[in-house]
Amino acid sequence: MSFLKKLLEIVLKRKILFFTLVFISITVFFLLIFFQKEGSLKIGKEGAESGFINLRVEIPPGAFGKQKVLKITRVSDEERKLYPDVFVGDLYRVEFADGVDEFALKPIRLKYYFDAKYLRGENYNNLTFAYATEDGGYRIIPGSMIGKDERGYYVEAFTYHLSVFGVVLRSAGFQKHGIRLLREAVNSSGPAVLLVPGEDPTFEGVVKDNNIWETIFPDRTIMTYEYALYEPRSLAYSEMYRSFIEKEGRRSFIDFESDFLSQEILKYSQYEFDILAHGTGGLIVLRMLQRHPEVNNVRKVVLLSTPVQGTNVVNPLYFSSIFYGKDPEVLEDIFGIEWTKLKMLTLHIRNLIDTLGEVVQEILPDSQLVKELGGFSRNDVEIVSICGDTPPYGVDVSGTELERFYPEFVKGKGDGFVSIQSCRVGKVEQLSGNFYDLYSREENVAYIRKLLKYEVQVFSGFRSDDYEEYLPSKNPELSEESVQKVVEAKETKGTELSVLPVKILFENFLERIRSLELSSYLSGALVGKEVYIATESGVFAWDKKVFDKKIEFFKKVEDYASFVDEGDIFIVDNIGIKKYAPFPLVGDISDALITRNAIIYARVVPGGVRYYLFRNGAEKLLATSPGTTVRMKSENGNYLLITDGEVVAIGSDFKEKGRVLSSLFGEKVKIVDASFKDDAFYILLNDGSIAFVSSSRSETKNYGLTVPKKVLNFQGRILVVYDGVILDLSAGKAQRFDRGIIDVFPGNEGLFIVFDEKVRVSVEEWRLSKD
Repeated sequence: MSFLKKLLEIVLKRKILFFTLVFISITVFFLLIFFQKEGSLKIGKEGAESGFINLRVEIPPGAFGKQKVLKITRVSDEERKLYPDVFVGDLYRVEFADGVDEFALKPIRLKYYFDAKYLRGENYNNLTFAYATEDGGYRIIPGSMIGKDERGYYVEAFTYHLSVFGVVLRSAGFQKHGIRLLREAVNSSGPAVLLVPGEDPTFEGVVKDNNIWETIFPDRTIMTYEYALYEPRSLAYSEMYRSFIEKEGRRSFIDFESDFLSQEILKYSQYEFDILAHGTGGLIVLRMLQRHPEVNNVRKVVLLSTPVQGTNVVNPLYFSSIFYGKDPEVLEDIFGIEWTKLKMLTLHIRNLIDTLGEVVQEILPDSQLVKELGGFSRNDVEIVSICGDTPPYGVDVSGTELERFYPEFVKGKGDGFVSIQSCRVGKVEQLSGNFYDLYSREENVAYIRKLLKYEVQVFSGFRSDDYEEYLPSKNPELSEESVQKVVEAKETKGTELSVLPVKILFENFLERIRSLELSSYLSGALVGKEVYIATESGVFAWDKKVFDKKIEFFKKVEDYASFVDEGDIFIVDNIGIKKYAPFPLVGDISDALITRNAIIYARVVPGGVRYYLFRNGAEKLLATSPGTTVRMKSENGNYLLITDGEVVAIGSDFKEKGRVLSSLFGEKVKIVDASFKDDAFYILLNDGSIAFVSSSRSETKNYGLTVPKKVLNFQGRILVVYDGVILDLSAGKAQRFDRGIIDVFPGNEGLFIVFDEKVRVSVEEWRLSKD
């Protein structure tokens, strides 16, 4: 050993010998890998099945230059005290049996079986692999995946080095996957700006509750694509990726995400997009455009530090041979670079390799994906690729031997992730900055804003100024064809029979059955044969309190009701009240409608209301409306999204069926409530008027009734509720009451009417008169 140590010291003092050794090592590694593929050299897979209860470790062929055997030891209870208490289950020390620590050339697969009690749900990413660090802390292994096989649930991750490994239980969170709206510019005619981040999470631009991209593009809709490059992955997310691998017959996380991104963009077909992508996120965008020519609503793509031709920075072979296990102070004499900068260089490279995990293999210069991108061609999309000119941390390897291995760290040529050569696609620009600040420098931001500039189209005007503002599609602008139909309907309106009754007769068509007094009232619903009433203090089953907590979002949906209490969803059905699932949403939510497999929710924002659909662990923008008030309800298989400025009808498939703007009825008129029957709207307005609107006609009538409250579809009848009157619009008759009405909800044979009793409320059941 002393001889070897002395030999090493001699080598380290002689630069030429050191680089000869590095060159020989790299050559030998490549030869070994080559011969292994040919079958001439047999490298075992010892350690692939370690025999331990919880942990499995698999070394892929070609990961090391020689056969390596693993030694896996369970950390004792006493030693466990030395490690952070964030780990759940056993900890395992994994090391090489020969005592020689090496950095793998291909990712090592770790698989840890955990107790099912730690899994919150298939859409939660609350479990992740981690390893203990030398300073007594721990580090999450990015991209951990949850899975299940015949043995049970497990967490899977990829690493290039060995350590003490375990599983960390994080605070439960729903997996985010897909396009998320950051800011909707309702009046903008420019393409939406879609952000696709890569290795650097700050690219999303989130600063507290604000986003810097909203400031940079103040007149544009801003969206971001969320995916788990470095975040832990839920069971549902992981199984989707595994299904992709099985279908494709290869592992490619970039292509998996490119396929998913294409589906998301096609869902937003009403938008045209300008895409801003950073790092590996740019590869996902390029592969999406290459693999999916059907995506035709992308105008421009600006790539920032995207390794289109691969990058050497994450090459495990270079890192293993040059930096891993080496003292930066010793390397300073060899390279002529200050040791502190070499240390930062080492940390930067290792952090990128750790962050990308198995994705490293996809972005090396000789990878299959990079080779296929060499044939990229989309003439219908303008692409600009931007590379920085300054490596981070003040590192510059110009004039040293490292320049041959890492051109990305040569000042004037690279930005610490890509070089000017490796980012070439479309129009190539080099700007001042490094990988981490290229997108945030003021002069670069101005250039990006200029690249995504758009010309406002001049509006030539409608052919008629008396068109209806009924919109049967998602697009808030009427096509020329739909304008013509509306104009024709307007012209023939007078010859058609009126849908709304000409006059109303007052008579008693409801008779009281029973009554109940309560101190407060929020909402009510008949579920099966039981009447449930939500109050400020909890939920009553008629006169019996069955849930003693303050709740939110109580609504009848199909044949059940749902509500939220302290972060959990509860379902009310024929059996009773039961906890259903965690409520995954946070922040200021104005209203929510909860089905068994999805949530529609609304946020009031400057300029209007945004409606979102949360389903399968991801959220998407469902609709936007002008207005300041929000009401959502489920009615006969449809969902109605109502503001004072617009009503939108959504089908059970969550696709839009139609919408009507309040401006159709006058400048100062507001919408109070609405119903949707036979693809037509019945709308109650704040002046007491009732409007009927379909795709072919509209009419409005005012019967002199004041303080409008509600519209409901009851057994095929359209009922309109005012302060002291219920109007049966279908029969042309109305009934007066001697008290103010707060709310009305349907029963089986009649209605439940909630009356204002000054200091209390009364809930009364009224049946339809047999007469």
